[in-house]
Amino acid sequence: MARSQWHRFYVSSIAAAPELLFKLLSDLPNYPSWLPGSSQYGGTTDVEPYPVRRGSRYRDGKPDDPGKDWWGTVTGFQPPGSVDFHHTIHVRQLRATIDVHIHYSLETDDGTTTVTRWLVLDIALPIFFRPLRPLVTRSFDKENVRTMAALKAYAEANR
Repeated sequence: MARSQWHRFYVSSIAAAPELLFKLLSDLPNYPSWLPGSSQYGGTTDVEPYPVRRGSRYRDGKPDDPGKDWWGTVTGFQPPGSVDFHHTIHVRQLRATIDVHIHYSLETDDGTTTVTRWLVLDIALPIFFRPLRPLVTRSFDKENVRTMAALKAYAEANR
């Protein structure tokens, strides 16, 4: 197995209070209210315990599509400043395992909140699939850009 790590920061200045943004990011079962589904994301279900807190577990991805879902855990919870998630995705077609770490930081300044999403991927896949790694990271990048844009649009329209 070849192992590699990839990370990226996504930053957005949002005209909304950090309390609202934190609520949107941490209320996992209600993501569909602000984040439409995509080819990668269909919803978050089975959140226990709820309301979400550090240690809450959840089913993510496409929970209604067997093999396209995964379990995650809230690993950090500091309202209204930061929230962290971890989940492991098994990509059977590539015989790959991707550990996903997401950290949101919310910092307020002069009526806006800077939301920083730090995505870290620990990727393990057979060496002969290594040339496909950019396709994997591109898919994650596209979904993270989409998520940040949806958060900004919803929060600014509903502050």
